[in-house]
Amino acid sequence: MAISRREFLKRTGLAVGGLCLSAGPRWALPQGVTPRPGSAKRVTILGAGLAGLAAGWELTQAGHDVTILEAQLHPGGRVHTIREGLSDDLYAEAGAGRIPSTHSITREWVKHFGLELEPFYPKELAQVALLKGKRVKVPADERVDMSLVPLDLTPEERRVGLSNLYEHYCGETMRRIGEGIREDWPPDIARLADITMADFLRQLGASQDAIRYMLLGFEEDAALDYMRDSLSHHSASLSKIKGGNDQLPRAFAAKLSDVIRYGCVVEHIERCEARVRIACRRAGMLDHLEADAVICTIPYTVLRHIAVTPDWSPSKRSVIDNVYYGPVVRATFQVRRRYWEDEGFNGFGTSDKNFEVWHPTFGKPGKRGLLQEYVYENYAHQLDKLSETERVDRMTNDMEEVHPGLRSNLEAVVIKSWDNDPWQRGAFLFYQVGEQKWYPEICRREGRVWFAGEHASPWPGWMQGAIMSGIKAAQEINAEPQQTGSLERSSGMLEPLPALQDARPFRIL
Repeated sequence: MAISRREFLKRTGLAVGGLCLSAGPRWALPQGVTPRPGSAKRVTILGAGLAGLAAGWELTQAGHDVTILEAQLHPGGRVHTIREGLSDDLYAEAGAGRIPSTHSITREWVKHFGLELEPFYPKELAQVALLKGKRVKVPADERVDMSLVPLDLTPEERRVGLSNLYEHYCGETMRRIGEGIREDWPPDIARLADITMADFLRQLGASQDAIRYMLLGFEEDAALDYMRDSLSHHSASLSKIKGGNDQLPRAFAAKLSDVIRYGCVVEHIERCEARVRIACRRAGMLDHLEADAVICTIPYTVLRHIAVTPDWSPSKRSVIDNVYYGPVVRATFQVRRRYWEDEGFNGFGTSDKNFEVWHPTFGKPGKRGLLQEYVYENYAHQLDKLSETERVDRMTNDMEEVHPGLRSNLEAVVIKSWDNDPWQRGAFLFYQVGEQKWYPEICRREGRVWFAGEHASPWPGWMQGAIMSGIKAAQEINAEPQQTGSLERSSGMLEPLPALQDARPFRIL
């Protein structure tokens, strides 16, 4: 029997070590900062995404001397809202899109800055599922007419219904896993890190068509990682920030503007026992600074190309070089009117070509609207290999199949590829088979360098993970006694550091 989303939520809380991972640890919420135990430390933070900004907030509030280096000219990292290229003040999310009702860390920070949340999905009209070339209406009550579904399903799957397949096969296991990564899962749960999600479903008797419909391209993801992440998607409600999700990092950045240096590309990290020296390129000049501690929020897909002296430990170097970030391509289509509503559709949907369809302008005033095609994994890799013209044409054809009439109403197309972004090289970390054991090493500090970001958190791929990891690193640094040794900071045109001459600095123009 199907359960309601509200009932589903009631079953999801798993307390671990006194912390409810569904809600998030209370120390990561906005609150009074723990006073520093000694004199102020100089801390350099690499990256002004949510992790770096949250760390910067925590440390400046505690009275430390903080500098945040950001390669781009804006904050936010992968929390990126598209406005340029769109009309009538329309906007859409190119990066982080959804905030689950269970992610209290994110929601409390949104509230702290006086921002508003609004529903991500509408409650009216129907979604559409494109299955083997056929458009199937998914009503708001999710009761799909199974006689119209062109999939080769088992009799039991047809009885359960399209909208309840995932709950039927995965619900109980998903709730036992919980939303956050743990290091003490029971053996029968921990073993799911070593099989693919597709194999997990096959062992339960799922048909191939059901597997394809449920997983949308994530068949090779580790079963443990996929179901842990899915629990956030299945929370009682999903929200977004009114006016754009980038308002959250911009709110942090507005309070930290004096300590953020934009356009600073990190080229070299030099480590010693008591301090860290950072070389960065800004406006064509080589600059460097020294710090008592560094918080590195750079994605490992980028960090692996940045010179470091001495090199990371073998175990850290291994995870930096081998951890997997999923590719994502997201196309935003601006149309002169929301024509899909003529057929009773709300704009959202899925396609068995392995993409989701979003409608970010639902409930907004005016006739002009936006549709988004959210592509991941193998299909995203295929799109990344195409020219810009070919990519636009392919994705426009995709959306035309889901919502016929797109071409005749189309005004603009904006496409974002996270794999092709030189400052990210991927959309989010997820664990493939056998990789969950890397989690402790991903998060572990190396001497005076701490690591933060969605990848170094119990919630990879979510804003909550980024915020929590940044605050955790900041609190650890704040709690440490002051290191000995004087520090010097310089700026302006400098000669290359000796360590840089034979290094391989990361620089993409």
